Amino acid sequence: MQMQDPGASMPYPQYGYPPPSGVQDPSMYMGGPPIGMYNPAAQPQPNQGYYPTQGMPFLGMPSGGEQNNFSMPTQLLQNPAVANMAMQYGQSLMGQGKEALDRELNKYVSSSRIKYYFSVDTAYVAKKLLLLLFPFTQRDWSIKYNPEEPVQPRYELNAPDLYIPAMAFVTYVLIGGVSLGLQERFSPESLGIQASTALVWAAIEVFAIWLTLYIMNIQTKLTSFDILAYSSYKYVGMIVAVAVSFIVPSAYHLALIYVSISTMFFLIRSLKVQILPESSNDPYGGNNSLAGEGSKRRSYLLLFMGGLQPLMIWWLTRRLARV
Repeated sequence: MQMQDPGASMPYPQYGYPPPSGVQDPSMYMGGPPIGMYNPAAQPQPNQGYYPTQGMPFLGMPSGGEQNNFSMPTQLLQNPAVANMAMQYGQSLMGQGKEALDRELNKYVSSSRIKYYFSVDTAYVAKKLLLLLFPFTQRDWSIKYNPEEPVQPRYELNAPDLYIPAMAFVTYVLIGGVSLGLQERFSPESLGIQASTALVWAAIEVFAIWLTLYIMNIQTKLTSFDILAYSSYKYVGMIVAVAVSFIVPSAYHLALIYVSISTMFFLIRSLKVQILPESSNDPYGGNNSLAGEGSKRRSYLLLFMGGLQPLMIWWLTRRLARV
C-alpha cells in the first residue's frame, strides 16, 4: 500500500499554506485571491524590473495621462516679453562688438579717413571714368583743400578715391574669368590665382613707391591710401584692353598701347601738383642748388611711378586677352 505525501494535496506546498477546505469557487475572491494568499499575477515579472507601473510619476517624468512638458523652451520663446528681451540683449551684444571692432581698427587706421576715400556718388564715378580714359582733355589738375583736409571726392574730381579701384579690381577678376572661359581655359583655381597675383603685385607696387619716397627723403602730402588709389586706377584701362580683345582679338595691342598712355598721362599730371614743388625760387639765391637737387629727385620719382603703369598693365593682361 502506497503512502500518500501529505504535501501533495496542498495547493502551494512550497509556501506552507494549508489546503483549502471544502469546494473552492474562484468567484468568491472578487477578482483575486484574498490578501496574504500567493498570487502569481501580482508578483513582478522579469521584464518589468523595479520601475513603477504606468500612471505613476517618477522623478518628474510625465505619466501616461499627463501632457508632455518638453515643449517648454519653445513656449517660452513664443512669449512676446521674453522674445523682446532676447532681441534687445542680442542688439546690445552686437553694438558692443561693433564698438570693440571700431576701437581696435582706429588704433591702426582711422575710420573717418577710410570713409573719405569712399565718399563718392554716381556723377563723380561717371566723370572720373571718362577722365581716366580721356585725360588729354583735362586742363585743371589741382585739388581743392578745406582748412584741415582735401575736399571729398564727390565734390572734387581730381581727388583720389578707393571706390573706383575696388570696383575695377573686382570687375577685372570677373572679366578675366570670362576671357578664360571663352578660351576654354577656365577653372576655379585659375580665377583664384589671377586675383591673388593681382593683389600681390599691387602690394609690391605700393611698397616700392613708399620705399622710394623714404630713400629719396621726399616730403609730400601723399598717404599710403593715396598711393594705393593712384596706382590702382590702371585696372580701368586693363578692363578696356581685355574687353576689346573679346570683340577684335587683333586690336588688343592697340588698346593696350592707348590705355597705357592714358593711364601714364593721368598719373603724371595728377601727381605733379603733389610731388613737384610749384616754385622754389629764392630771391637771395642761397638754396637754388638744393632746390634743384630736390626737384630732380621728385621728377625721377614721378617718371618711375608713371612708367611702371604700362609694364603692370601688360603683365596682368597678357594671359587673359584673346590674341
